[in-house]
Amino acid sequence: MNEEKMSFLDHLGELRKRLLWSFLAILVFFIPAYAFSNEIFDFLMKPLIENLPEGSSLIFTRPTEGFTTYLKVSFFASVLLAIPFILYQAWKFVAPALYKKEKQIIIPFIFFGSLFFLLGAAFCYYVASPPAFKFLLNEYSSEYVKAFPTISEALSFFMALIFGFGLVFEFPLIIFILARIGVVTSKWLREKRKYAIILSALIAAILTPTTDAISMMLMFVPIVVFYELGILVAWMFGKKKKEEEEKENTEDETFN
Repeated sequence: MNEEKMSFLDHLGELRKRLLWSFLAILVFFIPAYAFSNEIFDFLMKPLIENLPEGSSLIFTRPTEGFTTYLKVSFFASVLLAIPFILYQAWKFVAPALYKKEKQIIIPFIFFGSLFFLLGAAFCYYVASPPAFKFLLNEYSSEYVKAFPTISEALSFFMALIFGFGLVFEFPLIIFILARIGVVTSKWLREKRKYAIILSALIAAILTPTTDAISMMLMFVPIVVFYELGILVAWMFGKKKKEEEEKENTEDETFN
């Protein structure tokens, strides 16, 4: 672990540096993403379009809405493409608090961090969003009431869902880091389980840009599952476990 302690202002400066590098990475990917923004938008809106009631369609109501929507698409795509680099910057921020041996797992951290986020996004796209869109767009449609979502609102809605699920799927990795630096332990996580369930429901309600029970449950269940997985991760890789192993090794060397 790094012996040199950083002040609060040093931490803020380091955080600013990492955020700046992350923003530059997003900017680099933005231009090529904008070149394919039309194709990306069609792909993103497919789950929504396939569940539109008969006679409904996506619309835009302001002259600039089409342009700003495709800028949003480009930004969304560039953030997804920059996820590995963003995770690398996050690692560089927390690395000073880790042991030398722990710093060597940077490649697995970036790989699994990117993988978990993409799995969360894929779960949202293929599993969670279709039934949510079907319910929201068809439940209240009738002969006289038709759904005509604007492209800007539909995109913002779906982006919030995808990023929400992506962040939820990162939970085991976050627990891994917190357990390695001694912030949390498996025992502490078990003791706080009942509070975690309540908090999980609140998080699902916040991250889900709807109030229907289906989409909220589809986010609530993975949060709870990943919390339980986080307990296992903390037990396997936590700082306390490491210190106990080092103590046992020292005792063995003493006796030998």
